[in-house]
Amino acid sequence: MPLNREIPIGVRQVELSCVGVGAGPSNLSLACQIHEQIGHGALFLDRQVNFRWHPGSAFDSPELQVRHFKDLVTLVDPRSAYTFINYLHENGRLYHFLNAQFDVVLRAEFEQYLNWAFRRNPLVRGGETVREIRYDGDFRVRTDDAVLTARDMVVGIGKQARIPSQFQGWTGPNLFHSSDLLHIHPELRQKHVCVVGGGQSGAEVLLHLLTVPREQRPASITWVSQRENYLPIDYNPFTNELFMPCFSDRFAAMSESKRKLFLRRFVLASDGISESTLRALYQALYRHEFLEPDLCEIALRPGCDVSHCINAGAGHRLTLQRAGDVEEVTADIVVLATGYENAVPDFLEPIVDRLEQIDNELVIDKDFSVCWDGPRDRRIFVQNASPGHRGLADPNLSLLAWRARRILDSLLRRAPCANPQHPGFISHTVLESWSDTVGEERSHGI
Repeated sequence: MPLNREIPIGVRQVELSCVGVGAGPSNLSLACQIHEQIGHGALFLDRQVNFRWHPGSAFDSPELQVRHFKDLVTLVDPRSAYTFINYLHENGRLYHFLNAQFDVVLRAEFEQYLNWAFRRNPLVRGGETVREIRYDGDFRVRTDDAVLTARDMVVGIGKQARIPSQFQGWTGPNLFHSSDLLHIHPELRQKHVCVVGGGQSGAEVLLHLLTVPREQRPASITWVSQRENYLPIDYNPFTNELFMPCFSDRFAAMSESKRKLFLRRFVLASDGISESTLRALYQALYRHEFLEPDLCEIALRPGCDVSHCINAGAGHRLTLQRAGDVEEVTADIVVLATGYENAVPDFLEPIVDRLEQIDNELVIDKDFSVCWDGPRDRRIFVQNASPGHRGLADPNLSLLAWRARRILDSLLRRAPCANPQHPGFISHTVLESWSDTVGEERSHGI
């Protein structure tokens, strides 16, 4: 059905070269680069009126696991007006920042920086929710008060909370994903709480629970993780070569089976817990055990799978399994720090059957455009949605600016123009020569 038959009377129509859905860090980086290089012809829509970054899970943990150079633009254009350094300069705090000697970015300050770029970029429009996208020779993007016609689309809305199958059907005010913790504000006092997930989010949730005022603390907290221990992120310089543009291209050239194997073997390069969080958490446990006794009972359960979850009156009963042993935990509140996963957004439903997918991930070309059955000169680009094709760095901030630059080069039908970088010091040919069997055997030793 032609879209024009569905346009409400009074809805305005606008023609553009490119429409971006979402203005989180990924699309915001692209919007900043388009604004400075082209200045017009694109529009990025976000349902938020003012930029908020993970507002439901920004706990008291103050630091991100990235350096301040990994901002929206610096690594492809350090002379840009949208750099983090220029943000500090324009806000009169550059010398203070240098004197503070931060090793990594403060979470609150990086959110302020992103909001600064969000608000100053004329190509970004907040408070505009995309309802559907259709295709009839051009893309038709319908919002509540406009229909935008575009030659190309860029989707950068991030991922959705991952709810494992054993918990599906039970979500609500007493069982929810960690991204909703600060929205729900559950009553914790004298409650039994179970945190599921041993990565950074799980650690931050536990630290949050341990540092609420004494009169509001739970009666007990159980922290469950599939991993054998609460493991630190691998942040050494050699591992960080996996987050360079040259390795992203090399990873994309591997076979599908080797890419999957690589992601399993090097998971701690992106999914471990920061050393500062582990230290703060252990110190909080120390204070709780020796200096503030009898506040609540704490049980750490690494190496456990939650095999079942059932409703138990006002709470839930979880079955934990480890090496043949079975334990049951009853919790008034269950917080799922179980990460995020890809999902094709509802607004793409009219064309979803035309998009190629593998394992719940859109298949992309080298320029991050989705493989689909439409004409080659009409593209849908996706950002932060392709770790299976682009590696561990895809959802990370490290390649944010580089990926946006590659998309911009493709939008402009030009050869990549970013300055070439020296190749990494490590030869990864041994990884590419893995046989699936040998690689699988070695992966058990991680």
